[in-house]
Amino acid sequence: MENTKRVRARAIIFDGEKLVSMYRERDGRIFYTFPGGGVEANETLTDCVKREVLEEFGLIVEPLKQAYIYDSSNSDEHFFICKWIGGEFGSGKGEEFSKTQTNGIYKPTFINIKDIPTLPLMPPEIAKQLLQDYEQNGKELCDNIKTLYRQD
Repeated sequence: MENTKRVRARAIIFDGEKLVSMYRERDGRIFYTFPGGGVEANETLTDCVKREVLEEFGLIVEPLKQAYIYDSSNSDEHFFICKWIGGEFGSGKGEEFSKTQTNGIYKPTFINIKDIPTLPLMPPEIAKQLLQDYEQNGKELCDNIKTLYRQD
């Protein structure tokens, strides 16, 4: 049987000098993630980003451009810079907030961009590259899509 990678789409959403992220507690770990999730059948990457951000955060976003691809052994994650155009932060109604979910704690939150080096923002390779690109180019990050690989 062929082992196929899961395709995911994630959002990079700036709000002033902050980033929208999901605070997570799971299996004794505390970490932060970029909004997003798995691409469903017949769904484009950008449609996935819009759906996931709405489900998780209650935000309506417009994907502006792809910045990164994160290649790991079990998934390919596509990161898009998105513009927040509507919705109410924290009003998401996704499965993450179901009383029956068993994947730990989910809390929509903002993180200060300057705090990225001290926070467990996942994946760390993307967090490090984003901070470097932000310091050099601001919210545009990069001109071309950069592919990063999981460092095991």
